[in-house]
Amino acid sequence: MEFIFLIVLVALYQFMFIPVLKKKTGYIRPSEPKIFYDYKTKWQLPFELAVIALCIGGVLLLTPALGLVTSAFVLIAFVIILVTRGILEKRYESDFRHYIVSFSHAIALTIAFAGIFIYALILK
Repeated sequence: MEFIFLIVLVALYQFMFIPVLKKKTGYIRPSEPKIFYDYKTKWQLPFELAVIALCIGGVLLLTPALGLVTSAFVLIAFVIILVTRGILEKRYESDFRHYIVSFSHAIALTIAFAGIFIYALILK
C-alpha cells in the first residue's frame, strides 16, 4: 500500500506540480531538444561523476557497518548534484529561471526521503 501511495505522489509531482511550476516561472525549452543535460562548465560532468562514484563507494564500503542508514548517501548525492546544477543555472542562465526547477527537485527529494525515514521510524 505504501508503494502505491509513493507512486501516486511521484506521479502528481512529476505530471502536475512540475508543469505548473515551469509555466509559472517561464521555463523555456531549448529550440533543439537534448537527451542529456546541458552542462554549464567543463568541470560539472566530472564533478557529478565523482559525487556518484563517492556515493556508490560509500554505500558499498559502509553498508556492513551502518546498514540501511547508507541509503542517505543516495539522497545526499542527488541533492548535491541538483543544488550544483541550480547554482550554475542561476549563475550562467539566470534569465531562463531553470534553476527554480532544480532547487524544487532537491527540496522534493529531501522531503520524500525525510518522509520515508520518519515513516520507517514510526513503524519500528
